[in-house]
Amino acid sequence: MQLGMALIVDDETHNLVRGLQLRVARELGIKNPALKQVPHVTLKQPFHAKTLEPIEAYYDELRASLTPFALAFQGLGGFDEDRVVFLDVAPSERLESVRRRILTDLGQRFRVKPRDIEDDRYRFHLTLAYGLTLEDYERARALLADESVTRGFACNTLGLFYYTGEEWVVYKRCQLA
Repeated sequence: MQLGMALIVDDETHNLVRGLQLRVARELGIKNPALKQVPHVTLKQPFHAKTLEPIEAYYDELRASLTPFALAFQGLGGFDEDRVVFLDVAPSERLESVRRRILTDLGQRFRVKPRDIEDDRYRFHLTLAYGLTLEDYERARALLADESVTRGFACNTLGLFYYTGEEWVVYKRCQLA
């Protein structure tokens, strides 16, 4: 099975992200698979696990040790190579330390190796659109270029994500301690 971990954003941020995702879909006349995901900030990219129960126990332990996060956007961003449009999350020492803790814990306890993209270049973000053609990627970036999204937001829920073979679902979500 494949699992992942992420911080789920507050209601106000959720609504902002959904509005931008729908705007991209409507105004460009495209399907936007980002609408199938709950808006989140990924802490651990998808990884394989043999069984759910030990990871779930770790998730419960992790959640109990964390308090809510105050984060901020620093504008619009994009991964050109993968054609992903996102809201860029400003660097946060606390967020990075939690991410590194998860990587270390999963490696030591479950032999989960970090993915190539989980090195020092890792970039926290909230996805607005992905799976785009090059033309649609450029159109989406242009459409949202004037959005001034530089504000704070809260993450007070930890999500354990599960891949069903067809889509990612939030298997478990809990408020931070």
